[in-house]
Amino acid sequence: MQNIKNNSLRELHGARLFGFSMGNFGVMLMLMLTGSFSYNFYVYTIRVDSILISIGSTLSMVTMAFTGIIFGVLLDNTKPKKMGKRRPYILIGLPIWLVSTILVYLPPWIPPESLAMVSTVFYWPTAIWYWILSIIRSIFGVLMMIVYRSIVPEISQTLKNRKKIATISTNLLIISSIISTGFPLIIMSLVDDSTNVGFWTVSGKFIMNIMPTISIIFSIPATICILISFFSIDENFHLNGPDFEKKKVKDAFKNLFIPVKDKEYLKFMAAGVTTQTSQYVISFTIIPFIGFVLGRNLPTAQISSFYILYIIIKTAVNFSWLFIWKMTMKRQKNILKTFKWNMIVMGIGALLEAIFFIELSVPLRLILFIISFGTVIGSSYSITLFSSPILNEMVDRAAEMNLIENTQELKMNKDEAVTRLSGAYSGLMTFTASMVGALTSIIFGFIFQGENSRNPVILTLGLMSMGLFQIIALVFLQSFKVKFKES
Repeated sequence: MQNIKNNSLRELHGARLFGFSMGNFGVMLMLMLTGSFSYNFYVYTIRVDSILISIGSTLSMVTMAFTGIIFGVLLDNTKPKKMGKRRPYILIGLPIWLVSTILVYLPPWIPPESLAMVSTVFYWPTAIWYWILSIIRSIFGVLMMIVYRSIVPEISQTLKNRKKIATISTNLLIISSIISTGFPLIIMSLVDDSTNVGFWTVSGKFIMNIMPTISIIFSIPATICILISFFSIDENFHLNGPDFEKKKVKDAFKNLFIPVKDKEYLKFMAAGVTTQTSQYVISFTIIPFIGFVLGRNLPTAQISSFYILYIIIKTAVNFSWLFIWKMTMKRQKNILKTFKWNMIVMGIGALLEAIFFIELSVPLRLILFIISFGTVIGSSYSITLFSSPILNEMVDRAAEMNLIENTQELKMNKDEAVTRLSGAYSGLMTFTASMVGALTSIIFGFIFQGENSRNPVILTLGLMSMGLFQIIALVFLQSFKVKFKES
């Protein structure tokens, strides 16, 4: 429950804390189900060329970029009403987003079997279907994500509480990732031949039938979680403050220039976006990597068992590394320093993937996979522990800078500044991450064209590239000079 007694800073605790966090869980559950498998579904089962599907991913990310920054300003400029300021937008985005997420696995057109059996093909009807749904899903999905990101600085006003929110959100993020990426991998383990899942095969027909069903099933708990979060959010504090003056659209968009001019925020954003972008690589590579690198020269049945093993490994390493990073941050009492160590460890783990260029025995492959990729995936899901609280602190810092320039009334005007800036800061982060992700998608779409999608060397280099992203992110974070009061 929000703590407002004695005019103290607002915090989230108890049922409201857990309920609010369930919203991100519901969104990520469906988002990762689509994001983690739709590429493989369209390229390996429907057999549309990877460049066409990567264009769809790029369109999705570009849409997220521009709508994110627009929605950020729109939410900031919304006049609070009885239902709230930001949370009503959850109900606007939810239904259309869910329908589009389900329909992505129900393409009405597929390529001719005679062409698809030879190689992936440039088949425009299926590609355009994927593109349109990707755009629709992005518009309404990013609307809800901006709500959850931009509302935190308002409902939680201490770094300690923001860390608590980030910890719970990260735990739920890991659970949602295990569930949403686990089901497709379980499906891959059940098919007759996981290396040949074209839609005309028995394996491909099974995937074509089961994925829409799984999407519908997943939409039920996702909807429940998002609605729980909707009712857990309390924005009544807006009604107790001064009257909110809604700006003209032109004037409202001037707020976008505040985060753009904030040099320290730009450094943090560049680091966060770069390390986040490295995770896009996983969606392109991990399923074929298991089949064609870990499972090379092995019987189909043994490769299928690797997919189940991957789920077990992912579950263990994600929670193990979350515990390690949580304890490290608590011991060091320095969120920035721990974030830097996270990047260093991820980079080393990714570069260790080079060992798979060597022909190794199966047990040794698995051990090295757990050590190298387990370090990368486990640490990557812990990034929210650092990035989310720092983002919220940067909004506070911007509000205080705005306060020094414009007013003498500390508490009231800082709150007002936060509510007018939070969406702009979150929107710019979404914009930049999506644009960089779009570029990454195009690049990897070209790289994994045709037989490259099955090439062990290309797939290994793909995973190793995550290490390069971490090095770049670390350079940006090293130049970041802001310090926060650890509370």
